[in-house]
Amino acid sequence: MIDENTGKTLAWDLKLAKSFFRRFRGLMLRRRLREGEAMLFDFKRPGRHSVHMFFVLFPIDLVYLNSEGRVVEIRDGLRPWRIHASKADSNYLLELPAGTVAKFGVELGHQITKGKVFNP
Repeated sequence: MIDENTGKTLAWDLKLAKSFFRRFRGLMLRRRLREGEAMLFDFKRPGRHSVHMFFVLFPIDLVYLNSEGRVVEIRDGLRPWRIHASKADSNYLLELPAGTVAKFGVELGHQITKGKVFNP
């Protein structure tokens, strides 16, 4: 996943969560998310999507994307055992290791792509 506005690669090891079960399980019971790893949730339709951190053992950054891959909401450093209710409509959610958003300067409106074309 590349931030086209900065030219920086946010993740090169991407796990896709397209099914209900995969989206529900997410990162539960993993010990960590390494630098360069990310999980991309495909919600199938736009909406305000909530995320739970139950049984997620480490903090993460959330980057919500619209259908074109543009950043519409950011929540950095979401800690375990919390819930985040999105305030923006989104089609996708990119979960990254905590600190990634700040380290790479991801901001609202940035274009995030998977290669040359956003096509998760």
